[in-house]
Amino acid sequence: MKKAILILVVLIFSFLYYVGLLAKKETLPFSKEFFSVETAPSDDRPFDPKGIWGQKSQGSGRKAPTRKELEQLYQLKLDKGIRNVPVLSQWLNREAVRARERGDPDEAVAFATYAIKFSPDLPQTYYELARILWFQSPFQLHKVFAEIYRGQVAQFRHYPSSLKFFYNLFFILCNALLMTFVVFGVVVMAKYLPLYFYDLRRNLTQNVKGLLLTSVKILILFVPFFLRLDILWALMFWSIFLWGYVIKRERVILLIFLVLLVYLPFFLRSASSLLDGPHSEVILQMSQANQEDWDRTLEKKLETWLSDHPNDADVLFTLGLMGKKEGRYGQAEEWYKKSLQQSPQFDEALSNLGNVYLAKRQVEMAIASYQQAVDIHPNNGAYYYNLYRAYSQETFLSGKTSKAFERARQLDPKLVDYYASIDSPNINRQVIDEMLTARKFWARLLSQFVGKEGVPYRLFMAWFGKIPSRIYLLPVFFLGFLIGMSRVTQRKRFLNRCPMCGSPTFRFYLGETDQESICFNCHRIFIQKEKIHPKIKEKKSLQVSQFQKKNHRLSRFLSYFFVGFSDLWGGRAFYGLFLLFLFFVFVFRFVYWDGAMRLSLSQPSLALVRGILWGGLFIAFYLLSIRRAYRLKPRYDAERGMRG
Repeated sequence: MKKAILILVVLIFSFLYYVGLLAKKETLPFSKEFFSVETAPSDDRPFDPKGIWGQKSQGSGRKAPTRKELEQLYQLKLDKGIRNVPVLSQWLNREAVRARERGDPDEAVAFATYAIKFSPDLPQTYYELARILWFQSPFQLHKVFAEIYRGQVAQFRHYPSSLKFFYNLFFILCNALLMTFVVFGVVVMAKYLPLYFYDLRRNLTQNVKGLLLTSVKILILFVPFFLRLDILWALMFWSIFLWGYVIKRERVILLIFLVLLVYLPFFLRSASSLLDGPHSEVILQMSQANQEDWDRTLEKKLETWLSDHPNDADVLFTLGLMGKKEGRYGQAEEWYKKSLQQSPQFDEALSNLGNVYLAKRQVEMAIASYQQAVDIHPNNGAYYYNLYRAYSQETFLSGKTSKAFERARQLDPKLVDYYASIDSPNINRQVIDEMLTARKFWARLLSQFVGKEGVPYRLFMAWFGKIPSRIYLLPVFFLGFLIGMSRVTQRKRFLNRCPMCGSPTFRFYLGETDQESICFNCHRIFIQKEKIHPKIKEKKSLQVSQFQKKNHRLSRFLSYFFVGFSDLWGGRAFYGLFLLFLFFVFVFRFVYWDGAMRLSLSQPSLALVRGILWGGLFIAFYLLSIRRAYRLKPRYDAERGMRG
């Protein structure tokens, strides 16, 4: 039991040390600069629609707006053609919380609903409504989960939210994977280091040459301390040094561990440099301009980027969209035309250019532009609806008008019904302006990584191009070391621990199927079943029974703390690694409950719902794993000489 407690202490210390490294930002996959967290507005921030849209309103100060005032602001938002207003939605969410705390659930739901109307693409608004519905009626789970589902859908459609979601997911998966191999390294050390020391003690009685060799072996054990290696590299060094003692299936895992440890950090740094670069910043700026409220400062940033990259069709498109929303039709037309010069098949730009022509009452040019967009993308209902709006302004085109409308309704009935119900002369509400989607931004971000050279070249440069020159030959050194150790292993018989009695033995008496060697006595007594004195057999059986029970108790005890440990300890390495990986995914999910990088907008606390979901999944996974570990029997039965 002392050995089990010692291994547990080492594992816990390793985990805490690893998490400490993460806190020091020494092993973060991406830098935090890219995901800079803006300070969320405080609760004392006044409601100021004038500061948002430059319009007068009676809703300033701390006073909550009436439904009439909110509706007026919403209509103003539609007139401006703004898709999302995050600041206003966040303020409305706080007012919803205050209304719920005052005991007014209807008012809370109303504020949360308006928050969604003002920012339909932001997932936080749906989560806040889900939280309010939960407190209002905990038994109406269908309504709560419906809003959560809508929030998840919005999360993938909103580029900054989806980017940070995948970052947090990638962060958890990478560190869960590395921590899994940390535990595997500890298991390798615990299983095979005693054999190494036994080999050293056996060689101490040899000649001077043998003693010198033994001294070198002892000094090598302290190399990680001399080099001040962190826990990952130290475990990797000791595991590789024990190469000759490790069984074949575990050597494969060590090779995978080596590849991940050597190359993964540099690959992640390459990805970090990609995300931190100016190209990624301009993608975020375009996302804000397309999906959120904007100001002149953002427009100037895009114009500055355009001065250095005049052929950027996406930025030209975004500037055209901003100009059109602000009523600067001549400038918007110029931006759209420049965008089409760089990308003639840019169907979104063609449709939006048609909207500009329609605003300038150039109906024929608008129809021509819409028709080009339809020819490029014939399954977009918005293009047909815009075409319907243009046809409707010409009395002699009534036949084409109805056909365009029916085609639009056929392709996208919800969108068409919504815009058809609007009775407003405002051009931003009569036609549908296309915006750059999250899919477009993701494609642009990934294309920067792929480049003209292709994926293989980029992966090669990500792995090798970022390796410092001082350790450039380190992978080659390890590869040469492994090849040398493999050659030595073929010539020299390394010790192995007998899986039946635990005695050190040479790999000569092979087991039936598992690449393990059993000792000479176990082979004679339990495999060949030779006639041996009963007392000798009884003594050996007792040794086997004690070792199996001790080993079984150790693995079962540690499985309570690290799921999958019993499989790793028992030789079922790949299955044990899989269980450990899932276990650490849950652990890091709980450790970084709010994500490694939080969203700039304050997130509503769905701790209860998320706690029930993730807690339930973890409890189910843990109980099933422990139940399996508890039911596992000792590997060998001394009386039968077979697996238990």
